[in-house]
Amino acid sequence: MATGPVKNLFTHSFKPNLFQVSGNSKGKDRFVFWADAVAESAIEHAKRNGMTVVTIKSGGSPSGPKHLGNMNDQIRAFFIYDAVKRRGVSARLIYTNDDMDPLRTIPPSVPNGDGKRHSFTERELSTLEKYLGWPYSRIPDVFGCHGSWGEHFNSVIQDGLSRIGIVMENYDNSESYASGRFLDATRLTLSKTALVREVLSRFQRNIEKNWIPFHPVCSNCGKITTTALSFDPGSETVEYECKGRVLAGKYVIKGCGHRGFSTLREGKLPWRLEWVAQWMVFQVNAEPFGKDHYEGSWKSGQALAREIYGIEPPASLVYEFFLVNGEKMSSRRGNAYILHDLLKVLEPEVIRYLYTKRPMMQRNIDLKNLHLLVEEFDRFEESFFKGTSEEAARIYPALFTTLPSKKPLRVSYLLASYAVQFYPVEEAYRSLIRAGVVKEDACEEDRERVLRRLRLAKNWLSTFADASKYV
Repeated sequence: MATGPVKNLFTHSFKPNLFQVSGNSKGKDRFVFWADAVAESAIEHAKRNGMTVVTIKSGGSPSGPKHLGNMNDQIRAFFIYDAVKRRGVSARLIYTNDDMDPLRTIPPSVPNGDGKRHSFTERELSTLEKYLGWPYSRIPDVFGCHGSWGEHFNSVIQDGLSRIGIVMENYDNSESYASGRFLDATRLTLSKTALVREVLSRFQRNIEKNWIPFHPVCSNCGKITTTALSFDPGSETVEYECKGRVLAGKYVIKGCGHRGFSTLREGKLPWRLEWVAQWMVFQVNAEPFGKDHYEGSWKSGQALAREIYGIEPPASLVYEFFLVNGEKMSSRRGNAYILHDLLKVLEPEVIRYLYTKRPMMQRNIDLKNLHLLVEEFDRFEESFFKGTSEEAARIYPALFTTLPSKKPLRVSYLLASYAVQFYPVEEAYRSLIRAGVVKEDACEEDRERVLRRLRLAKNWLSTFADASKYV
């Protein structure tokens, strides 16, 4: 568990969310949104390297659903991208789907195509076990709605993002290897194998003297947990043996013992190298990542970028982890909530607001007190329309695809939760009119907003709220 300070995400009053402050000529503090600071670094990185388009990247392995903590990668990348565009600079927001990674364990439950949780049966688990060690791109989709396991879970990730208004250019690693997009980077890596070993030995123990940085897919059993034995630069083929590997230090994947040859399009680079190779191939100028990568992969990645690939590492944003109800999120604990889960109880703009908070502050998402986050957002929104907050003036427009022209009508989330305990949603709306909370002639847009909040509060009561929220 991370050791940084822990803050309950839902405070009782709106307070500035300072990422960085600097004194002005009058000695007062000036608010700087963290996304602006990274955007400036990304723009400068692009200029130094002769790039006319600023590329903001995030990525992930489609091992299963990405929980709310993992989504820091994508959503914070979006805010950096948005900040670059607000400066009038051309930008692109890309996502690399690491679907050549091996399946190392089977989660007890996963979301289907609609984001609804499905617990695997014993029969399904038994069927999936034979795919341990296979690339996600080659494992059948258990739900039958996509071409592969990797495609299915990447679709769940992208669908969740699209529901809060975020769309990314998607690049599947399986396609990037097969099409030759990664060919030059892979060729360069293998041509400098001795130097790769030397660089990585500064950061990792037990780099074997004959280790070759490539994992072919076994042509016999389909696993990608093979060991490269030699590389022939003339034919650009890798000889390998399917010995199996220990993944993440604890998942033992057995090999079939087959020996064979593969091309550079039929396997993958080890992750530490693949990550840096992506920076080169996609000309990445900035990428956010969790503190776990900062303490390991980022430090070796900077050295690999300069010494192997001849590039300058991109600007970075390091973020702390989220906790849920005081615990780390885990599918084993049953608390690995995804965006689809939050969208049942929160408006998209409130979810976006959650991710604008300071990245290097570990936060506890207290789901039973979710109303406090909504109340904080409502006050934040009000301060924007009153013009009383420099922070709101900067951040609020980034929470919407289309900025509201006037202050939206918001009903207290807690009040909404009380109303739906006595009435069905439509009748609860009419009760708010009778109480004078909502005007009878409210515009259709405001009416829909209030109805939506009533439905969200009703869902919250049946999922996360504790007994104290019932009347």
